Amino acid sequence: MRLPKAFWLLWCGQALNRVGILAPAFLVLYLEQGKLVDARTTPLIVGLFGIGVVVSGLVGGALADMIGPRRTIVGAQPIAVATALLYLFTTNIVALCLLALVTGFLSAVDRPASAGLIHKIVPRADFERAYSFYLVGFNIGMSLSPVISGFLLAFSPSLLFLVWAVCSALYGLLLIGLPADAVTVRRQAASDTSLIRETVRSIAEPFRSRVLVAFLVLTFLMACIYLQVNSSLPLGMRSEGMTPGQVGLVLAVNAVASVVLLPLAPRVARNMREEVPLALSAALIALGFGANAFAHSVPAFIVSTLIWTLGEVLWAPTSAGFVANRAPEGKVSTYQGSMFFAWNAAAAVGGPAGIVLAGAFGYGTLWLSVLALGLAVAVGFKALVALPGFQPPPAAPEPTVHDRIRVS
Repeated sequence: MRLPKAFWLLWCGQALNRVGILAPAFLVLYLEQGKLVDARTTPLIVGLFGIGVVVSGLVGGALADMIGPRRTIVGAQPIAVATALLYLFTTNIVALCLLALVTGFLSAVDRPASAGLIHKIVPRADFERAYSFYLVGFNIGMSLSPVISGFLLAFSPSLLFLVWAVCSALYGLLLIGLPADAVTVRRQAASDTSLIRETVRSIAEPFRSRVLVAFLVLTFLMACIYLQVNSSLPLGMRSEGMTPGQVGLVLAVNAVASVVLLPLAPRVARNMREEVPLALSAALIALGFGANAFAHSVPAFIVSTLIWTLGEVLWAPTSAGFVANRAPEGKVSTYQGSMFFAWNAAAAVGGPAGIVLAGAFGYGTLWLSVLALGLAVAVGFKALVALPGFQPPPAAPEPTVHDRIRVS
């Protein structure tokens, strides 16, 4: 079944946005190159960026369900344009810290909204397939971004922010072409305090389900393993005598394999019970990173990378589908936001913990430890079926085409 035009507008906008958005590594490089921060301030900048990312999942999901996912994404883009341009004129360290926090928030606030938007514009049966294609565009943008950012930083650093501003503006313009959000208008009787309480209750709602809490804890633990790709894995390869170019080659294998394999993942999982692909993906990620304990050359690290990449591409659409199946009507983005929160929170724990463990006991111990943890997580996913309330509620009838594009 062909995916609708609205989906491909989102696909193009998201891929373009990922190309232009400022990654924390290049933000730090820009600030240090311009002597705007020193070594003592850099960790603060990175930490504030990370806090913005973690918060964005919860807030972005709840906001998307309150005002509509399209409005959330489109409304964020003028703020992104303004933030990008402010970097060109800002030298005050307090202002730069605030901008770093906002940048982290903007880099991820659209992700739960995008998942909610996909859920609205494609039939439920095609959600995981559509989400896989969406992630292909996401990964293409993320792969091109460091290449383009590195060139711009060397050629003319200010172009980093101009490109970000242009890509954000185009993202917003593309999504204006999507069907308008059909949101329920809330009565204005509620005060601002009541609105805040309602938002907090909405954010907390996914955490009241035992099945989802267990799923989110397991997601956090698995992300602690997977996110070694951004911290311990490059350092581990370097400790084996690999050059930066060889490290980049190994990580490029992940990017290319993800783009090729992601569209196939829903076909593989189609006839499995819901918990099986989750457990299988955790086991593959565990085995892939665990195999690094025996890798001492580029080909060996490539084999390990291919194993955990298989787990990654199986995990991404099936986990999104698992959460979407358990979200009440009108709460898909909020529930997706809870998953992004669990995943992003692991970046603040897993990466540093891996570096500390490797520094104290060696990389072999680290990789065998994540292997054991990952296999335990796989067992945990398989055991979800035993929890009360595991079976999702019956799906609501699919809206008609008219219902999908209606403005209310």
